Amino acid sequence: MQQTLMYVIIAVLAALVAALVGSFVAVAEGGRPTTALKAGALTFAGALTLLIVVMDALGVVGS
Repeated sequence: MQQTLMYVIIAVLAALVAALVGSFVAVAEGGRPTTALKAGALTFAGALTLLIVVMDALGVVGS
């Protein structure tokens, strides 16, 4: 249980880093702060979904 929780926390942190990078890229391309927020939110949702699916496929999380 503890190891699974650790992997989930790592996945959430990795998704947050991806969202932060997505926001910085949006701002660097001349986007407005609202565009950066949208890009960050979409990147976070996509990255977290992808990480959970990969961890489920590897048997790290899930039943």
